[in-house]
Amino acid sequence: MVALNLKTIAVITVAVVAVVAAVLLATTSATQPPAQQPGPPATTPTAQPPAQTYPTTTPAQPSTPTATPQQTTTPALRGAVTGGGSTFVNPQMVMWSKKFYEATGGAITVNYQSIGSGAGAAQFLEKKLDFGASDVPMPRDRYEQVAGRFVQFPVVIGSIVLVYNIPEIAYVKTGKYLNLTSELISLIYMGEIKQWCDPRIKAVNPGLADKLPCRDIIAVHRSDGSGTTAAFTLYLSLAYKPWNETVGWGYTVKWPADEKAQGSGAKGNEGVAQAVLQNAYSIGYVEFAYWYKNRDKYDKVGGVAYLKNDNDGKFYFPTAESVGEGAKAGLERYTQKYGAKPKPDADWNPVSIEFTNPPRGYPILAFTYVFLWKDYAAEGYGDAATKAALLKRFFEWVLTEGQKPEYIVEGFIPLPREVAQIGLDALKLVKP
Repeated sequence: MVALNLKTIAVITVAVVAVVAAVLLATTSATQPPAQQPGPPATTPTAQPPAQTYPTTTPAQPSTPTATPQQTTTPALRGAVTGGGSTFVNPQMVMWSKKFYEATGGAITVNYQSIGSGAGAAQFLEKKLDFGASDVPMPRDRYEQVAGRFVQFPVVIGSIVLVYNIPEIAYVKTGKYLNLTSELISLIYMGEIKQWCDPRIKAVNPGLADKLPCRDIIAVHRSDGSGTTAAFTLYLSLAYKPWNETVGWGYTVKWPADEKAQGSGAKGNEGVAQAVLQNAYSIGYVEFAYWYKNRDKYDKVGGVAYLKNDNDGKFYFPTAESVGEGAKAGLERYTQKYGAKPKPDADWNPVSIEFTNPPRGYPILAFTYVFLWKDYAAEGYGDAATKAALLKRFFEWVLTEGQKPEYIVEGFIPLPREVAQIGLDALKLVKP
């Protein structure tokens, strides 16, 4: 998919537990995206960045959705379904699939293919998958092709982090993590900032400035169609105007650093995470869990960045609390403009722009969405009644029991109750 411009399309990211209840009381559905871009581009801070200590990443325990869990042990319902897409959500989907298999006594198997959001959406539309998963809603052009025939709804909240491999400033040596801004990230991936000792990087890292090496930056990015890329580049497009004017955003984009500096592609969140670990002086963007499970390895060669929210001017580490604060702020902004929750068979893209680059909190967040057909028989699937029943049973469990803390992988955040209810309502539209 080619890069898209913010003037023609928008994507939705996240909501958070603290404010959703108040927001989703509204009853009017929003379907058109705003044209105006929120937020100014990043600027070099005049104050010194906050002192850094090794941050905690243990999520606060959010409230569990209160929708009544569905019985998952009906002996008559047995079989398997296959989904695929987002590598962002793969760690979480693996957990859910395993726990659901156990909950059904082995009666229902859910196979998930971590192939990237772009491939997940495409193969869902091609009827090669029973369900798709993406870190952004169905793109506008594709949505218009199948509007009314499918539903889409969030299943979990996650964050995107910037990991880096700079041995000279590794956390184990310095006790500090790098500070980055949307402008610095954009200029690195645009090939304008080529070395780690660039004065613009030093300016926001006074505690590390004398240790930053004059070594070429390897800007690692996704080589496949990716919802993580879509969410990441949407953030850059909103936060730094020159990025939107020259690169844009989408499942795939043309990376200027590939031609002007040292850009490098890798497949999946897994590929980017490993490429950064294996290549000194590299940087990459990945879903939180891919850093967290390797944090000790990253700390030995580099670390994970604090990101500046260009709207409130603060640097944030990607904790559950800061991600939640960002989602809360984005939802508040959305409420001011739209005042309503989108329906599960509506185009979710218009609200995304309000959740991305939020007024405060950690700035790069995303929902993961699931795509289901409304009528599997009409779409040509074999044994459609059983397939639909299996999918409904699994996602009823995901949206209720699966949102409990013990079923949530480190770094993800459960859905607020009212957002989970959107998915439960969507399942009522799936036949039979």
